[in-house]
Amino acid sequence: MQLVCPAGNLPALQAAVDAGANAVYAGFRDQTNARAFPGLNFDETELRAGIAYAHARGAKIYLALNTYPDSARLSGWY
Repeated sequence: MQLVCPAGNLPALQAAVDAGANAVYAGFRDQTNARAFPGLNFDETELRAGIAYAHARGAKIYLALNTYPDSARLSGWY
């Protein structure tokens, strides 16, 4: 069994890992995320920092993609 916690931003990710989460799930602040609210979620630089932080402490990161691509914005999904 693993403790998997949500992380809406880098401080939340760090707090979850520091509190013992085995894994954290996060999302980008773009069209791949149905919960792309101001002040929440990650850009690529922030997510890379979070991944490095988690991996250095033995935790995993899961990326949540909870929308679907449309043909006009398909390139953003790559």
